[in-house]
Amino acid sequence: MSQKEFKKNKKITEVFATLYKEIIKKELCCACGACVAYCESQDFNVIKMENNIPQYKSNKTKRNCTLCGVCYSICPQTRKIEIKLDLSLGIEDKIGPISNISIAKTLINSIKKVGQDGGIVTTVLKYLFDKDKIDAAIVSTFKKDLRPIPLIIFNREDLLKSAGTRYSISPQLLPLKNLYKKSKDFQKDNNIQDIDKLRIAFVGTPCQVKAIKKMQYLEKLPTHIIKYIIGLFCFENFHYEKLYKLLEKETNVKLVDIKRTFIDEKFFIKTWDNQKFEVDLKSLDPAVRKHCLFCNDFTSKYSDISVGSTGAPEGYSTILTRNKKGEKLLKNLFLYNYIVHYPISHDEKKKEWKEKKEKILKRIISLKERKKVLDI
Repeated sequence: MSQKEFKKNKKITEVFATLYKEIIKKELCCACGACVAYCESQDFNVIKMENNIPQYKSNKTKRNCTLCGVCYSICPQTRKIEIKLDLSLGIEDKIGPISNISIAKTLINSIKKVGQDGGIVTTVLKYLFDKDKIDAAIVSTFKKDLRPIPLIIFNREDLLKSAGTRYSISPQLLPLKNLYKKSKDFQKDNNIQDIDKLRIAFVGTPCQVKAIKKMQYLEKLPTHIIKYIIGLFCFENFHYEKLYKLLEKETNVKLVDIKRTFIDEKFFIKTWDNQKFEVDLKSLDPAVRKHCLFCNDFTSKYSDISVGSTGAPEGYSTILTRNKKGEKLLKNLFLYNYIVHYPISHDEKKKEWKEKKEKILKRIISLKERKKVLDI
């Protein structure tokens, strides 16, 4: 479609130029990589992701745009198709559908050593690999400088490298852009017979999960191969450079000396020589990404199963199942002794216990919305 034809076509009003003007230029982009992943997987040769910012590859590539408007529709920061998506998934509120709530931790010793909280996400992926439910998983790993890197892994041996939590953005959908461009040697080495028949598990934050569900709702390739969606609880995310500058300022600990970071009411740093430092989260506000101030999805309501530490005792994770797929997955994790329940008091009825946990999660959502209003 030419630019002239596009102007006459009133049905298509939002394209990448619109997305750039309304979302990216205003720093509302969550850097999920959905727009680039779709566009590149279709070989349109229009946009790229550079420094976590989607942009035209060059002035010349602007002409390659088919003006399909898909990039705008699948962006988690636009309202396009959101109402229809919510109706299709039975989402009626900010916490989303919850069929069951569990508190659990891993029983896998190797994961206990490296996992965050209860080590549930890594354990879920291990189970799916072990039982031949998936061929690959999209996870976030990191370099020595703790900079997150999105990656497709094809075997369980790589799982431990992705364990733990990073608090700066990783464009999780980006690895999908080259899926159809994998060499024959790569496909052979990873026992891939047909790219379109791959079964992939996806791990991501609420905004990234929403992008996946938008693409699946519109039946856009290559998200048809994503069979399991594991969402993470997420209050807010940070700009990588700003975060570690502030952490060094607050603690005098240099980035190269940090072994891991985690949040438990405060932001904690653990160094390679096992020293522990804590930082008030309020002092890190200047590093919070702007798009997080416009998000009220704390529990990844678009996922099959959601995982986070909120509402769970130390060493455990809270798990929300959203649909029948999530329920079956959780049931099997207990059945095959991959995870174990946190013991619930006999004095507490299951319904009351569930309502209590939901109340905690809704309170955090309210805090997130309140912070959003104050910061904006």
